Amino acid sequence: MFKTPLKIIIMLVIVCFFSNFTCFLFGESAGQDKTKNAGIDLTYAEMEVRFADNVFITKDNEFKVIVEKDLELEKLIDDCKNKGLRFGLALGGGSARGLAHVGVLLALEAYQIPIDLIAGTSIGSVIGSLYASGATIKELEEAALSIKKSKTLFMIDPTFPHSGLIGGDRIEKMLNKFALKDKTFQELDIPFAAVATEIENGAEVILNEGKLTEAVRASISIPGIFTPVKHQEYYLVDGGLVNPVPASVAKMMGADIIIAVNLSKVNPYAPALELKMEDAQEETSETSSDEDQKDKPSILKQQIIKVKSTFEGPNIFEVIDQSIDIMEAKITEQSLEDADIVIVPFGIKDIKIFDFDEAESIIKGGIMATLINIPKIKDMIKEKLEE
Repeated sequence: MFKTPLKIIIMLVIVCFFSNFTCFLFGESAGQDKTKNAGIDLTYAEMEVRFADNVFITKDNEFKVIVEKDLELEKLIDDCKNKGLRFGLALGGGSARGLAHVGVLLALEAYQIPIDLIAGTSIGSVIGSLYASGATIKELEEAALSIKKSKTLFMIDPTFPHSGLIGGDRIEKMLNKFALKDKTFQELDIPFAAVATEIENGAEVILNEGKLTEAVRASISIPGIFTPVKHQEYYLVDGGLVNPVPASVAKMMGADIIIAVNLSKVNPYAPALELKMEDAQEETSETSSDEDQKDKPSILKQQIIKVKSTFEGPNIFEVIDQSIDIMEAKITEQSLEDADIVIVPFGIKDIKIFDFDEAESIIKGGIMATLINIPKIKDMIKEKLEE
């Protein structure tokens, strides 16, 4: 049994876990087009209006995507099959924002765009492994919405705070419950690889053999939050530290046309800020009037104000999550070099690390972003066929 002080610490951690996360400003990337989405200048609400007749949720709480038959796209896909071109999907990391991957898959299926192989990082490895194992879109939706209903409570299994705050065993059980069922990579319907990071030397680790749950558990292990996964003699953590959107892995697996889903919410080109420290307030004069002394807070109130000020600003989960987001934003450009099409789900900029309660809007954002990128996908296929 834990001692009382340790129990208190764990309880405080859980309280922080469910506190609101600070929203960070999102700037439009000034870099390559690969970090931009088609129609990125449109708001989420404008996108909903645009696709009001295409995307909706049924009374049974199921997403429906209705698209017109695209004969040109169907012919292009047939030509790709005849030429032996393979479609690869690279699913990026981003915690709860990763539920947008479900929407992307739904929209791709609506247009019958084949997925011949999948590479996933972090939450991308979760969705990717479930889909590769044979889970249907409906099952993925059910999994996403069940997380929403549980408000992530069942995913928490606090551990002794040595190398992480959460053990992750319950997440493995969840994955097995929904689709993985202790499957190995060799049993998958679609070739799949998960990306993790070796914590000692920072090496990228591509996991494509053995048990799926162990690989996915390693890929999602956000440093400081989840305990690392021991694999052979190595300790593995979140793959987003080295490859946020694993397009390069999809290429290595043999993909000719790579569709990548980028969940980054931080502007990698944010301008530098020049801050000046404010002058310290002058000490109160000993000759201050009685009226000033009367307005001065009591010693007890001053102490309360001082204690409250220590809780201002981001909490531990905010700091860890945002630090990783900032770091990933800096290397996402490089990570997307092998991508042919980059989909940036709409409405993810305000989604925080464990905002699974926003599942419906996140999934819808992935659907709409994919639909608006269909013309770009067609153009890219034409280019590949001409090579």
